[in-house]
Amino acid sequence: MKTHRRIVRILVALGVLVLALASARFEGALPVGTLCVVCPVGFAQIAAASGSVPWHLLPGVIAVLAIVFFLGRVFCSWVCPTQMLKNVFGGRAPRGILGRTGEVVEGAPAGSAGSLKTQGIVLAVLLVVSFVVRFPVFCLFCPIGLVFGTLWAANRVFVLLQPGWELVVFPLMLLAELFLFKKWCAVVCPLGFFFGIMAKVRAKLGFGARPKAGCSTCLAPDGCLTCSTVCPEGIDVSANDSAAVLRDCTLCGDCTENCPTKSIKFAFKESAPSACNDEKESLQV
Repeated sequence: MKTHRRIVRILVALGVLVLALASARFEGALPVGTLCVVCPVGFAQIAAASGSVPWHLLPGVIAVLAIVFFLGRVFCSWVCPTQMLKNVFGGRAPRGILGRTGEVVEGAPAGSAGSLKTQGIVLAVLLVVSFVVRFPVFCLFCPIGLVFGTLWAANRVFVLLQPGWELVVFPLMLLAELFLFKKWCAVVCPLGFFFGIMAKVRAKLGFGARPKAGCSTCLAPDGCLTCSTVCPEGIDVSANDSAAVLRDCTLCGDCTENCPTKSIKFAFKESAPSACNDEKESLQV
């Protein structure tokens, strides 16, 4: 199984992380901060906790949601620092609800609708608690925030020579969320609720970047399951279910890199339905 694309994703996420840290280091001279300025969950929490709309954060939030509309959940695979850590330390374990074989993992919600509902409930609870305590509570255990918190704690120890309990607690919390609670990203993360809403809109409109299988060379009728096997979300690109692909794809590129016949390409426009499934069914009959 090829891993070149995974290495590229790690480098891209690392570059974004360095840029965000540099921005915070220069006291906001760069409009990136610690990614909080573009977080829809942070925006909603601050609004609930303060009782006022943080208008200065709105442009960044709109920009992120626009990117999700056009490119899907690309943030999850290419930018999110927690996913970078999974790519580095977590091997090839799938991120999504579906396993590598394309079969539903036992005990997982049935499809994206189940996870979207759960994420919506988590978000609602967070907003209510933030309103009551007047503080954005998710920031205390957000995996992305914990990455930055760990780095700043390390900075205090090795640069400022000011050790603190954060250097122990933050990494332990992060490890627990990412590697013990493995369905955090797919089922719990409230950021996924906003991404899921945008994904449902793009799926309904049938617009946006998505991988497409060319059935003239696709080996799916012969039983090839490479795309769904390597896909972290378990998507069978050969099935040509545009709605599912538009809804769940993170544009990680693993399917295009590992396809044995290089039949999978990225496209924006919806094309006519291919004969992949029909041919597969005819062979089974």
